[in-house]
Amino acid sequence: MYVEKLAASLLLAFATFSANAACNIDYRVNLETFGERVNVELRKGTPGKSKLIKSTYSSGGAVFFGTLCPGSYFVAIGNDDSVSVTPPREFEDNMTYQSTLRMQRGSGNVTNRSRGSL
Repeated sequence: MYVEKLAASLLLAFATFSANAACNIDYRVNLETFGERVNVELRKGTPGKSKLIKSTYSSGGAVFFGTLCPGSYFVAIGNDDSVSVTPPREFEDNMTYQSTLRMQRGSGNVTNRSRGSL
């Protein structure tokens, strides 16, 4: 009985360590806001089916998100209910990713969505 409990505890500890060890992805966003302070959200999933991972404010420069797990992520930027949304990007284990986002009025490489629809 003791050996079975010990084996089960070791398996659980190993599974927990393995799951945590896989969350080693770094993502750096170089943000150009032209002086405007904006809310930057990193979300896991796809628009309409996402979970907020981290939210921070930035007036431009580097925004860093670390210790991410593999999966699909996107960034939502804006201070109102309507935010700019990047296309989802698939992150793989043991990688470092970098994006440059330039906020501008009008067209660009992001779409606009209601924050509530994310």
